[in-house]
Amino acid sequence: MKGSTKMEDYDGYLEKFIKEHRTKNLLLRWIANLCEIPAHYHLGKALHYDDHDDHGFVYIYHAFLSHWFYKPYFKWGTVYRLDIDDPDVMDKAWEKK
Repeated sequence: MKGSTKMEDYDGYLEKFIKEHRTKNLLLRWIANLCEIPAHYHLGKALHYDDHDDHGFVYIYHAFLSHWFYKPYFKWGTVYRLDIDDPDVMDKAWEKK
């Protein structure tokens, strides 16, 4: 198991992602980006309960909160996307160095 990720191991794959601001309103974008933190937490908890086939109230609670916290993030936040339809990007992303 690898202990840490060093910059010499960095292959430049993250540069292939395109940063996309969904709104020009800076305050709204900051609030939407802050909504991603609890959304990510609740998504992880919901996936944990789903892996254990425990679909009770707690699973529904975490899935519900994750769903509603991700809504403003995807509508107004800063998202990163990879154009998988462009063959040049995908060929360069998966080639070995």
